[in-house]
Amino acid sequence: MRKHFSIVASLAFAVMALPLSADEPAPPELIQLPFNNPGLAVDLGVGLWAWPVVCDADGDGDYDLVVSCPDKPSNGIWYFENTTGDTAKDKFPVFKAPRRLSETVQYVMPSYVDGKLRVLSPGFEYLDFAQSGTKEKIALPISPKFYSPIGNQPRGPKVRHNQWRYADFDGDGAVDLVVAIEDWSNYGWDDAWDKNGNWTNGKLHGFVFVFRNEGTTESPRYADPIKIDAGGQPIDVYGCPSPNFEDFDGDGDLDLICGEFLDGFTYFENIGTRTKPVYAAGKRLTTSDGAALTMDLQMIVPIALDWDRDGDIDLIVGDEDGRVALIENTGKLNPDRTPQFLPPRYFQQQAETLKSGALATPVAYDWDGDGDYDILSGNTAGYIDFFENLSGPGVEFPKWAAPVRLVAGDEMFRTIAGPNGSIQGPAEAKWGYTCLSVADWDGDNLPDIVFNDIWGKIRWLKNIGSRTEPKLADPQNIEVDWDAAPPKPGWTWWNPKEKELVTQWRTTPLAIDWTGDGNTDLVMLDQEGFLVLFRRSMSNGKLKLSPPERVFMGDNLSMTDNRHTIKDPSSGPLQLNTGTAGGSGRRKIWLADWDGDGGLDLLANSTSANLLLQTKTADGKWYFRDQGPLVKQSIQGHSTSPTVVDFNDDGIPDFLAGAEDGRFYYFRNPRSIH
Repeated sequence: MRKHFSIVASLAFAVMALPLSADEPAPPELIQLPFNNPGLAVDLGVGLWAWPVVCDADGDGDYDLVVSCPDKPSNGIWYFENTTGDTAKDKFPVFKAPRRLSETVQYVMPSYVDGKLRVLSPGFEYLDFAQSGTKEKIALPISPKFYSPIGNQPRGPKVRHNQWRYADFDGDGAVDLVVAIEDWSNYGWDDAWDKNGNWTNGKLHGFVFVFRNEGTTESPRYADPIKIDAGGQPIDVYGCPSPNFEDFDGDGDLDLICGEFLDGFTYFENIGTRTKPVYAAGKRLTTSDGAALTMDLQMIVPIALDWDRDGDIDLIVGDEDGRVALIENTGKLNPDRTPQFLPPRYFQQQAETLKSGALATPVAYDWDGDGDYDILSGNTAGYIDFFENLSGPGVEFPKWAAPVRLVAGDEMFRTIAGPNGSIQGPAEAKWGYTCLSVADWDGDNLPDIVFNDIWGKIRWLKNIGSRTEPKLADPQNIEVDWDAAPPKPGWTWWNPKEKELVTQWRTTPLAIDWTGDGNTDLVMLDQEGFLVLFRRSMSNGKLKLSPPERVFMGDNLSMTDNRHTIKDPSSGPLQLNTGTAGGSGRRKIWLADWDGDGGLDLLANSTSANLLLQTKTADGKWYFRDQGPLVKQSIQGHSTSPTVVDFNDDGIPDFLAGAEDGRFYYFRNPRSIH
């Protein structure tokens, strides 16, 4: 999970829209970068985290998708129209680009009662959801806070996901209320590893409750909640249960499939009857070849429904990066009596705006050597996406190809935490948080990729191809060239290998010739959150990386990270984050001459990005003064990621930022003559 820290330099303040007089021009706005490619289909996606609702929203007889997206800046209920027709004939229609129905709230879940759609969130039911989203609602007679968390560890929220659905649990004809609870009270939030990499807090819990309806469906009267058992023990999956009660094995009673906070599914067979359900111990779902059935990412939200109308129950699953997948039921049972599914396939939509997963970290660079700016972008999943510019130079809003994930060595590149690679615990196993820059790292006149990730390890991908056909080798460590033990953040349980360069997680390692000597240096945060320079020089025919220097200074700069406020004198080093453990790092930076005075200025993530102008150089140090955000409009969820572009080819850097919704936001530099 990701804490909601702004972590900005001078940088953490709420940006409020100021009232305008009649003769004042409207403030400049950030623009989502469009594909400008009619006929192109790409993965269907909202912003961070998809909560799918399947329904015939337009009444034409086929299934459409309505997807709730609770993030910023793409919060909303989004309607994707199916214009192809019956999903029994075409399981994978290309949906229209989405239309926003309303704002949304957390934990929106559909239920299908007697063939009718009913949509709930904790404590509420929404009326006419397919047409008006969350605009019209009624309160339910149960408090959303009915549950008392287990355990006594107070760190972090004790309850997170709180998922409400209707189901006739006991087959008596009255629809009951099913509630799934994700309990973090034993897990805590972060920094709970021992020196051997063992998680010392508890596990993440996911319980399922039923409020039996002792009245009728029309006039419900709910009994006290009962925790549902399976195999003689309370059901307890790894968070976010998303319970689905359906007859998955075709024997006439309701079985249960749950998701989890990670990427898998658990099946609980009803070995009782329709009116007296008894659930066997959970079994993990697999595909026909015995492989675990998993999603690409985590924080999954499965919804059970016969999508292809073939008589068995499929799964429509929302993923963390806003995509939605079909997991098709084959209609067969595995030898262990679990229903057999095909691997997930993601739905497509008409291309509208560029998107790279969630928490996109774009870099503009002519990657294919054809003279125009392409875009490479990292994201939460740990991939690097390549967006090819199809228009050539001088086009401010180019035509773009669909994103292609980069390959390194013989495999698609992906860096992830694994079971114990995140500061915030094993629940983050499928996240990677790639942050990157592009430069000729090894002096062979080919652009390489330097990246950081969830581990905080600074590595690079060597280009072993050509200028017009880049090809990447396997990732390798960036090594230091001094004898002292490599520094590391104090809370990192693992120790760097000899000469391995590590720092705080989720920060930009900016490869740039800062000193102007023709060698690519490295500007980034050090293990204590200070912005530092690693100089590189040629020695005996080899590029050497010098120890970090805190040569970037605040010029009367006030700095905050939502925990501390520091006043730095003009001679003080620039510390861009004073947080620790999970609150550390998270700093995305870029350097460019924004104001045209010849000195490189600093862009640092904030509500958009704050501009820190370079004011002077003295005694081998560079001084910066914060000018506030470039744009008053906020696109900040967890964080933004700034870079610059020059699509219109006028020699003036313009602003491009990746946001939590995975999209790229463009702002033309006011100095531009176009």
